[in-house]
Amino acid sequence: MVQALRASNLQVHTYSGLMVPSPHIVARSVPLKVHRGPLFDEVRQQFNSWIYQVTRVYKDQEHAELEYTIGPIPLEDGVGKEVITRMTANMATEKVFYTDSNGRDFLKRIRDYRADWSLSVKQPVAGNYYPLNLGIFMMDKKSELSVLVDRATGGASIEDGQLELMLHRFKTSNSYIIVFFNSQEHTKLILLSYTRRTLFDDSRGVNEALDESVCIGDECEGLTIRGNYYLCINQVGAGAVWRRTTGQEIYTPLIAAFTQEKEETWKASHVATGTAMDPDYSLPLNVALITLQELDDGSVLLRLAHLYEAGEDAAYSTLAKVELKKMFSGKAIRELKEMSLSTNQEKSEMKKMTWKVEGDSGEQPSPVRGGPVDSSTLIVELGPMEIRTFLLQF
Repeated sequence: MVQALRASNLQVHTYSGLMVPSPHIVARSVPLKVHRGPLFDEVRQQFNSWIYQVTRVYKDQEHAELEYTIGPIPLEDGVGKEVITRMTANMATEKVFYTDSNGRDFLKRIRDYRADWSLSVKQPVAGNYYPLNLGIFMMDKKSELSVLVDRATGGASIEDGQLELMLHRFKTSNSYIIVFFNSQEHTKLILLSYTRRTLFDDSRGVNEALDESVCIGDECEGLTIRGNYYLCINQVGAGAVWRRTTGQEIYTPLIAAFTQEKEETWKASHVATGTAMDPDYSLPLNVALITLQELDDGSVLLRLAHLYEAGEDAAYSTLAKVELKKMFSGKAIRELKEMSLSTNQEKSEMKKMTWKVEGDSGEQPSPVRGGPVDSSTLIVELGPMEIRTFLLQF
């Protein structure tokens, strides 16, 4: 197990001949505390006085959950620091990795490459970082390694078989990156960055240093952050189900509610007034309920989304059907209008602009989309990645 410090003014050559930051080793041994329990096993690691990590493996889950606590980042040396986590596996990824687009479809990324122009690589690290809202993954001919995040952050694959996330940072004009290596067999788990901190204005337009701090009375210190990310290894082609299912669990977790009353007393005094699904019905596994909201005029806004891309999974990248009569079994739907995604006009009134794109023949295949909703059956069809919005009157 190794801790390392990577400075921006120290460079090494990669296999491609590019210059990338080289890490400084700052510690070679990190104590491990292993705790085993009936629900999960966990490993606790204290890297230094301001970086702490817990790795949990639940008995009924196929992935590992990693919780990190970082901060406040020390300022005494006046040197900027970026804390990342890096995962390295023996995978021949050939420069390719995938990042999500606003939590929906995953986009193919190729290191040091842009499809629209010839890229001159001058910043091999920053130039290959992409925004993440859901996660990042890589694959080869045998397996997939996926990482899901619990908040917006940055991610990259700087070397083949390698993924990294930015979890916390503090910057000066001379920036450093702190990296923590946890080597186990063929996999290295490295730590960690999310927020930004600068001692001086960086002349980017805000006219102030980005020096977030927490103050109690007259004492102030830099931010301490705590977060989670989730790591899973699957056979090639099998990772999509885990990414989509676990991604929904992270985005919309169950909310635990507690009461001091007995269950029977609470149920008797809190009568539900809303409608509920037919007890024998549930949404298809490839569909998510995005919005269910009663509006001021008494109508109900319903928004449904297909979770999978076309070709992402053999079983779930298919046309999905939602039965509204069973979804709202407690009341009869008198009227249904399909709206635009933003709900400001009916879908039938929408007029999309047709763009003339240089070099585009316009012969792209049309995506699979659900058809009109029959007022007698009230079945909503959803094609891969399709989102449909409705106004309901009961």
